Parts: sequence; C-alpha cells; structure tokens
Amino acid sequence: MAKFKVELPTDIIKEMESVYKNTDHIIGEMTRAGAEAVEHNMCSMAPDDIKPFIKLSKTYKTPSDGGINTKVIISGYLPFSNPARKVFIRSGGSGKKYETTKGVPVDFLAQLYEYGRSTTPWPKRPFMRKSFKKKEIEEAMLKAQVRASGGILKDE
Repeated sequence: MAKFKVELPTDIIKEMESVYKNTDHIIGEMTRAGAEAVEHNMCSMAPDDIKPFIKLSKTYKTPSDGGINTKVIISGYLPFSNPARKVFIRSGGSGKKYETTKGVPVDFLAQLYEYGRSTTPWPKRPFMRKSFKKKEIEEAMLKAQVRASGGILKDE
C-alpha cells in the first residue's frame, strides 16, 4: 500500500495558528472599520443638529449566534427650542405613548429627516441609507483585515 506524507513549513503552521487564535479580534476590527466608514458618511450628510449625536457602539459578540458586530448609533436628546415646552410625547404602536422631559429624541428627528412625514409637511431628506456604500465599506474592511492580521491575510 502506498503512503503519502506531507510536511508543511513551520512558519506557515504558525501563521495559520495565529490567524485561528485571533479570528475574533480580526473580525472585530473589520466590522469596526466598516462601521467607521458608514459613520463618516453619515456625519458628512446628516443635518447639523444631528451630527454630534452619531456615535459607534463597542464591538461585541452576540451570544445567540456568535456574530461580531459594531453599530452606528444615533442617540441622545436635543433640548427644546421653545423654553415654554416641558414635555415631548410620541405615539408608538398599539396606541402606547412615550413621554420625556429631556427634550426631543434625536433618533426621532433622524427618522423624520430620513423618511419625512405625511401628516404635517416634512419632506424626505435621506442621509442614513445613502451612507451605506458597499464598495467603500468592503475596502475599509479589507484594509482592517490586513492590519489586524499583521499582513498575513492580504490578497496578492
């Protein structure tokens, strides 16, 4: 019976082990780079009153499916422009109402800018959907992959 024996050079084995051990870190850096590209685009297109409230979340791993994520978040409250106004009320689904005395929620304003409103004239001025440029995100993620892997995972 014929036998076949293959020996890989030790440097290739060490590189493969390094990539395997650092997979979560590499993927985390990649998702963060993609989210940073989206955040940069969002900040350049967003209305001036929303720009300071656009942030990135921490990179985290979801326990249910093991996915590694970084999110672009729009959160916070814009103070009332009318000093006499004391409360902001927003109706949710099934007639539920949300009240706050902190000001106008910025996520609500972002939705108004993105989708507009039919009941009172508020035209659409989308900036979130236009921020997701696939090619730009992929390029940022590939650069982060090479950087996080120490140059091991680069296409030649």
